[in-house]
Amino acid sequence: MSANQTSNRARTYALYTGAPRQLACEVVAGLPRHAPLIPAPAHHAQLLLESEAFYWILSSQRNFFEFPFGIRYVQPTEKSIRLHLESNASLDSLLAGLLPGRVPAGTGRDEIHGLNGLRIAARSERGIELRRLGQPAGIQLTGPSRRAFHKAEAALAEQIHADGGEASWLAGDTWTTHERLWEDERQPLAYESTWREAAWLPSGLLRRLGLLHTVAVPHLVTGHESRLGEWWILELDHASDTSLRQAELVQALTDPEHGLPLELRGHRDLTPGESLGLVLLKSPDNTATLQLRYDRIDYLVKEERAEMFAAIRQRIGRVEKTAAQEARRPSVRA
Repeated sequence: MSANQTSNRARTYALYTGAPRQLACEVVAGLPRHAPLIPAPAHHAQLLLESEAFYWILSSQRNFFEFPFGIRYVQPTEKSIRLHLESNASLDSLLAGLLPGRVPAGTGRDEIHGLNGLRIAARSERGIELRRLGQPAGIQLTGPSRRAFHKAEAALAEQIHADGGEASWLAGDTWTTHERLWEDERQPLAYESTWREAAWLPSGLLRRLGLLHTVAVPHLVTGHESRLGEWWILELDHASDTSLRQAELVQALTDPEHGLPLELRGHRDLTPGESLGLVLLKSPDNTATLQLRYDRIDYLVKEERAEMFAAIRQRIGRVEKTAAQEARRPSVRA
């Protein structure tokens, strides 16, 4: 492979994952010839774990972060996926969503919040490795310091206990009574047949999370799933003075080589103050649907948000500047 081809592949890898250029070059250089830049999980258990993780990320990461969901970049491999978090704040929020805990429910019966059976299998100076009991499937979290991970975990456990619950992940290499009951009753989402058939979509989105800040320019991204995981909705809020870059994001998501098996099935233009702009993407086999909802919202810049909003603006500005430079660049024909 020529140096130019390697450079182009590294750039594409960085677009899809959000990875820094140097890391992208290292990853691409280490890939076997003809290997996909964004591999799918080799094992179904890994795919299901990632699909559930994406669900909890959408459910828990609803604060303002510099990067969507507080994740600076991802590094997917066939065996696992690494999420590089932007800050201690995003770590606090993500751990609260992923680590399993027994929580009292309004129905009078306790429930498991988070990924049932998930445990901290290993620790390093800059992260932790999460694995589900009895499975090889795993997720790595990196970025903040070891101290930040310990502090976030301790604070979460203390809060759960204060609320009358149980920090299930602290049980070690065994199931808690409530976790086992939750599993035996097939309560985790991954047991639903509809979810299992559509799990490739949330897993694929997690592995291409960089597109939401390297190609798209939202101020804030939130979302949810419906129909037992058959439909996934991403809500992309944009400031009034930025572009939307709808076509660019759709093109990247549906790219035949690096994207997902999705087809554009419809869209509705944005009408400010009246309705959302909608883009509908659907798989050819009809197992899963992705809806992108666009809106323009100028959030109030409170004093405690000023620094974060400035960082978000800089992130958006970098993408728009690069896009403008590429648009002015003359095309080269072979």
